[in-house]
Formats: sequence, structure tokens, C-alpha cells
Amino acid sequence: MKAGSKSGRTWKVLLADDNDDHALLIQMALERVTDGEVVLRRARDGDEAVRMVAEELPELILLDLHMPGRSGHEVLQHLNGSQEYRRIPVAVRTSSDRDEDVAESYGLGGNHFITKPGDPAELVQRLRPLFTNLRELQGISRGARGMATTGKAAEGPASYVLKKAIPAIGFIAVLAILLFWAWVSGVF
Repeated sequence: MKAGSKSGRTWKVLLADDNDDHALLIQMALERVTDGEVVLRRARDGDEAVRMVAEELPELILLDLHMPGRSGHEVLQHLNGSQEYRRIPVAVRTSSDRDEDVAESYGLGGNHFITKPGDPAELVQRLRPLFTNLRELQGISRGARGMATTGKAAEGPASYVLKKAIPAIGFIAVLAILLFWAWVSGVF
């Protein structure tokens, strides 16, 4: 897919997803969030994704976790094993929001986690920060000739776990206080 050029900038994106409907949704969303032309290459399974990365380095990989051949986690593991591939930002996409999938994806080098929405507007909102970060990263790379992380859209594994754990810890603390008060008051 090539979207019309808005700023003369060309974005090379690899989409690894075996679902045609999801691929079409992403294609439409990419046309709305980028500030230039998008060259979208699509892999329909994990093995094809690995081959396509070797043929031409993308600037962003949108990677489904559940595909034929290598899974998304296996593709991440392969990418993380190479200094050159490790620099490619990877947004992991799945219909699962299991904490284990999220943590494993970040642990294997994923930079962003997107649960597959059915709503195109929601997908646009999730993709927009990725391209903002890509522009910033490229500016940093041009100036410093290296890779830097901006941390705006990507949520690291520790912050994800804390975000999930803090409400539970707060609930337990309130419960403990109430039980202590009940005990001191003679309710028990």
C-alpha cells in the first residue's frame, strides 16, 4: 500500500498479520495517522515476517502475536537476537490483553502493545503516538547517530505491572484498615 504523500516523508512499515480484515483496518488507519507516504509490506505468518525484515529493514513493525508459523513472540525473540533488528520499533498487536502476553512481549523487545480494536477511530488513536515517537527518534538518530527511547507512547513492563498492581494494593490497604478498626472497636 502506498498512501498519498503529504510531506514528502516515506514510512516503511511491516505488518505481520494473517487476518485480511485486520490488515485492511490497519491500512486505513495508517493513511490517517502519518504525515507522508506509507509503504506497507505485509507478512501473513511469522516466518514470512522474519524473511521480510531480512530483505528490507522497516521503520516500524506491527506484529500480531497469534499467526501461523512462528508466533509473534518467536518473531520478537528472533529480532531481539540481532543488534540491527533490535533497533526496529515493534508494536505488538493481539486480541488478547492477558498480562502474561503483555509482559512477555515487552520482555522480548516489544515497544508498544495494542489490543486489536474493532473501531477504526480507536486504532488511529493508538497508532498516532507511534508515529510521533518515530519522528522524534529519527530526529535524535540524525543528530546523535544512535537510538534513543522517548518513552511517551511505549509503556515499559514495570510501569504496566504497577498500573495493574496499585489498585489491588490500595484495596488491600483499605480492607486491612477497616478490619483493624473493626477489631479495635470490638466488632469482632
